[in-house]
Amino acid sequence: MPNPVIAFPAAKPELKLAPSPAYRADPSAASEVVERVSLNREIEALRDRETNLRDYEARLRAWQEQIDSSVAAPAEPTYNSASTLGRTFSGSPVEADAALQMAWEKLHRARELLEAEQAHVRDDRLHLRDTEAMLKRHESALMAREASLAQREEILAAALAAQAAEPVRQPSALSRLTHTPFALAKSVFSTSKPVEAK
Repeated sequence: MPNPVIAFPAAKPELKLAPSPAYRADPSAASEVVERVSLNREIEALRDRETNLRDYEARLRAWQEQIDSSVAAPAEPTYNSASTLGRTFSGSPVEADAALQMAWEKLHRARELLEAEQAHVRDDRLHLRDTEAMLKRHESALMAREASLAQREEILAAALAAQAAEPVRQPSALSRLTHTPFALAKSVFSTSKPVEAK
């Protein structure tokens, strides 16, 4: 329904008439008549506005009633929880509420189990992360030990190579002559046993 256009009364033109000769003699009477005429015009304009506002209010009330009547009443709650569980339910609403309550309990239990499994998985991940860090530390210690062993082997091989490179000096004849008696005496005394007293 289109909104009607409200027509307000147009302003009436003011007629400026020359005052009659009767009023020329008394200027205060002329001003009173002019004031009375302007006051009557204002009262008429106010009455027209009041009439227009009452019509507008009546139209608004009619529209509000149409809107209120067009708004539908809320639908009755439907119990479709049993169909979500995979079975049709033809019992009373009380039984449907009980089935709904059981379904919610199953959902809460499943959620608790899921949270427990998530906690176990989180703990396993933390344990694996700690084990991996420990293995990396052991690996770095073994690599450092292998590096130090390789360095020692290189030093030992270099020392053996340097020793093998030195020529073996044979003792001279003079040193053999001077050392031979002492070596002989040493071997004799070290092998002989002291005589026991009887």
